[in-house]
Amino acid sequence: MHAHAFVAAFAIGLAGLGCGDARESRGARPAASLSPEAYDRWRKPERVVAALGLARGQSVADIGAGTGYFTLRLAEAVGPTGRVTATDVDPAALSTLDQLSRRASTSAPGAAPIDVRRALPDDPGLESGRYDRILVAQVDHLLADRVDYLRRLRTALAPGGRVAVANRIPHRAALMRAAAAAGYSVAADVAELPGQFLVLLAPDPAPHPDREASP
Repeated sequence: MHAHAFVAAFAIGLAGLGCGDARESRGARPAASLSPEAYDRWRKPERVVAALGLARGQSVADIGAGTGYFTLRLAEAVGPTGRVTATDVDPAALSTLDQLSRRASTSAPGAAPIDVRRALPDDPGLESGRYDRILVAQVDHLLADRVDYLRRLRTALAPGGRVAVANRIPHRAALMRAAAAAGYSVAADVAELPGQFLVLLAPDPAPHPDREASP
């Protein structure tokens, strides 16, 4: 089985058990009833990953990785010289992600190594200045304080890095308000996702101390 088909099938099966990506199905659509093909048509993972503009050797974080639906795709995109960090707050989801990564390793031999780690609900637990892209997919509406969390993600970005947020359309307005308050501007806005949005956020330049002091 192709790595992408394997990931989708595994994720859909676990969604029915309430793990990981099943969280985004609440009030939206019956994830467990969708075939892997139908799930992919809805999520459009290839379009999402392509929009991130990843290059070989880059470092990527997958926040709230759940069942790893995007994680292995990200690992393939950055290749064996890249690095992917997959986080979640749920031990069951992280166990699932570990299992998925092991079982899929033979299906994606050219993929980056995946570092699976448990995060705190209010702290992504990422190294400072490390990540070229940080993906937050179907997660931001679960955060107690979007603004604070986005500020924490900002410190983890490498120079030129971006935070990519994907979610359902009803969550867009709140996300955009939080992004502005956290000091981001929209670098790209992807519109071809059914019932969803994807925005790439760039941190606003920090004010120069001399300019702040000038009258």
